[in-house]
Amino acid sequence: MPTARGAATAVARTVGLLVLCAVVVGCTVWGADRWGEAARQQALTEEYERLHASPEPVTDAPDFPTGPHDLVPFLPGTGSRGDISVRIRRAGPGEGWRITTRYRLSLSAKDPLVSTLRAAPEDFAEVAYVLPGGYASAQPVAYLEPGTNEDGGDLAGLPDWCTVTQPTGKERVTVTAEHDVTADLGQGAQLNTYDLSMRVDDGDDGVVPRLPGHWTWSMDVPREWGFQVEGRPDRQTGHSIRFRLTHERGTANVTPMLITRDTSEPETDDAARPYTGSGHQALLTLLFLCLAMSGALIGLLRTPKTTHGLRRRARSAALGIGVLLCAALAALLEDLYLPNWSVLGWLWGGVLFTFADLANEPLPVEAHVQGAFLGLALFTLPVLLTGFAHRSRTESGAAAGPVLAVASPALALVLLAWAMGGGDWTGTVVYCLACASLAAGTVLGVLLLPHGRREVRTWAVPLAVATWAAVASTIVLQALPRNMAQQFAGASFTYTRLALLASWPTVLVLLAPWVVALAVLTGPRLPGPRRLLLGTVVITALLPYWNPLHDWVSPRLPPTSDLLIQLTGQSPGDQMILGVRVMAPALQTIWLISTALLLLRLHDTGTHPGTWGPTARGHCVTLLMLAASATVIGSPESWLPYWTTGAALLTAWAGALLLLPARRADQAATLHALSGAAHSRRMAALARALLFAEGRHRFLTSSRAALADASQPAETWDEKWRGLKRPTAADAARETERLRATALGGSAGRAAWANAVAAAAATALLTLPWTAWTLWQSDGYSGIPEAITVGGGAACVWLAHGFTYGYLYPWLRGNSPVTKAGWLWTVMSAVQLLLAVPRLQVPSGATTLSVFLLLAQSTVMALGLALYWEIRLVRRADLLWGHIRNFRRLSSLAAPVSAVLVAAIAAAVTVLATAWANDVTAPVDTPSPSPTSSASSSAPP
Repeated sequence: MPTARGAATAVARTVGLLVLCAVVVGCTVWGADRWGEAARQQALTEEYERLHASPEPVTDAPDFPTGPHDLVPFLPGTGSRGDISVRIRRAGPGEGWRITTRYRLSLSAKDPLVSTLRAAPEDFAEVAYVLPGGYASAQPVAYLEPGTNEDGGDLAGLPDWCTVTQPTGKERVTVTAEHDVTADLGQGAQLNTYDLSMRVDDGDDGVVPRLPGHWTWSMDVPREWGFQVEGRPDRQTGHSIRFRLTHERGTANVTPMLITRDTSEPETDDAARPYTGSGHQALLTLLFLCLAMSGALIGLLRTPKTTHGLRRRARSAALGIGVLLCAALAALLEDLYLPNWSVLGWLWGGVLFTFADLANEPLPVEAHVQGAFLGLALFTLPVLLTGFAHRSRTESGAAAGPVLAVASPALALVLLAWAMGGGDWTGTVVYCLACASLAAGTVLGVLLLPHGRREVRTWAVPLAVATWAAVASTIVLQALPRNMAQQFAGASFTYTRLALLASWPTVLVLLAPWVVALAVLTGPRLPGPRRLLLGTVVITALLPYWNPLHDWVSPRLPPTSDLLIQLTGQSPGDQMILGVRVMAPALQTIWLISTALLLLRLHDTGTHPGTWGPTARGHCVTLLMLAASATVIGSPESWLPYWTTGAALLTAWAGALLLLPARRADQAATLHALSGAAHSRRMAALARALLFAEGRHRFLTSSRAALADASQPAETWDEKWRGLKRPTAADAARETERLRATALGGSAGRAAWANAVAAAAATALLTLPWTAWTLWQSDGYSGIPEAITVGGGAACVWLAHGFTYGYLYPWLRGNSPVTKAGWLWTVMSAVQLLLAVPRLQVPSGATTLSVFLLLAQSTVMALGLALYWEIRLVRRADLLWGHIRNFRRLSSLAAPVSAVLVAAIAAAVTVLATAWANDVTAPVDTPSPSPTSSASSSAPP
């Protein structure tokens, strides 16, 4: 029974742990707020410099200013400049699309317009009317406002309020205004054309002249939208466009169009369900993954010969995953009552955020969450893994040296961010270092209390270092700094030389912690220089440089922006992607390094014949789980929205436990411990028993005629029959089955690692057709990690099961190679079919063919591996395969099996030929002509 003192101690420890977590979270939040505010200030400064730097020669038009008397007070003075930006975003589930038009003016402090707008901010619509592109930006959204037809007039769609700001000691004044409208638009809908070359009527039989100065117009749309453009923009990507409006500007028309289905249309209740349902399925997949990981860790507790320390650590890890599981369930329940919660959308979608938006709004909460996830995944987990691995090897406490080596890239990241941001970030970087040091110091001080347990004190340094890395990396990765300037007057703003030089090592530092952890944990296998060479090669191989994201990055930015937006979701100074797809490169790196470390651990404990490591079963179960999660890790935005992905992960875990039952541990250890000589004796005994059984079978067959014609007396027949029965036991069938299970169920005196390599090589050869076909059909990947996890996802499942087949062959369910392969086929096929659902969103004929080919490839792999393994076991005893396998019975099955195979091949060829013929003979769809400007301008509201 627990005593009152023990209960009070437990409560005090729990409260202390909560307070410690609160301090760490508080330091992170303080540093993140300061960092986000610094990023916003830098955006404001760059926008100010962009609007006021490199002034153009002022050449007033002959008729400037002209027009009726009531427009003169609203015309900007000489030297004015400004920018108009249009942004289309989803308003929310079931709320249509939000079109935001932002106006930003830079005026001289002596301009009379400043006094006018200060006294009457509501008159900004009159100013926006005469700005270059102002009236053109209002017309496409004017008809979307209710009541426009009644009293909208020429000022419909223009802002009715503005904000005037003037920094202390500055001679320039910034005027900002914004106009929002929400519209319910379906697939194929388009807004009226933004005619930027249109001249505005001055109300007195004339037009407002084009104002001198620097005037720009830009539009940014999500991935569901596209452009129809007439004229030559200054910059255009897949989802953004920018024009510079000058005196010489010719035709400049932009028509935004909704090119994909809007899943948030509120027309019916079913229209809004895909968004919520996909989010719930994504969260369900994560729940299944956490459940499977927890089950795999709990499985370590039931493994024989598990040390007490490993059991305790497994319980702690399982408890932590259980807490995360409960938190995810709570989030799911909360989401049922808060449909506008954005986290589920983050799990399966993506949002584009431009750094220029920081001038008007703070850093979104998704950026903070994404930075925290990236910091934990890239910089914190390798530190914890290094400490745990070192502790499990030595049992003397986690060493500080390896942990500090793995955490050193976090410090390098902070310093490189300082170099990329410039001198304006000095105070912010110091504040970041102070917050991280305060959090780490608090953890270190609490864990080193004199009354604490010794085991806790041994973890003080690793946990403090991990805390420092987590806080520092989380703060930095929410918004990477950038320092941009003009190389010469009139040029675009680009990175400074120091920022450009610092961006290259920043890319390498993001992947360095896991590579350093790999180099540290490889131990004495490689000397120092070779470790450095290995680290360089691995980092280069992990970079996603095969398929750059040109549509997301401005061409004026360096190549490192393309790498940074794939690794962190940020192109500093340009765009930011907020979504689970940003986590893919980090997760791919973790998957590859974890798989490599797991294989190294299996190699260390499986190179000696007859022995396994105490956690061999747990490691193989983890390997099967990693293989099943490869496609989810490689492309989470494609696999998370399907509930079948979570079912596949759960099936992989349950199937691994089914293949490796815990009750077979002692029997498996006995069979694996058999030497080569013992295996030869048992194989010879099995061959002898099968030989006598075959002799009895032939004697019975051949003696029928002799007994019928009385050429052989019954007494002679009885004597021969007893002679054939005498060498075997009374229960010959049971004895043969026992010999078969012993002779064909062991490792043949070979090491587990040698068997695993042989089985994996055979699996790779047997599954080569499918692997080559999937890689050939792929559209291209960002790099080696994505090619392995996504393109080789099915191959990873086969290879992991083949590796486990060889490594833990005596432990697998079944008594012979064919029986064990049959269980292997059952588990593999279920996992493969569930994982193939996202790939099979094609017509039913192709789906049926794909499923057939997938099952056929799994069958070939399982049957081929079983027969190869049987031959391998028989040849180890210096016997021929025919001594064990009855080819007469196999030949009797040749006719029906051949008929089935011929029919299946004929069906497959028929389907392929039909699909090919349909593709060849199908009529070519003639694309409809693009709508003209006049047609698009008259689109119905």
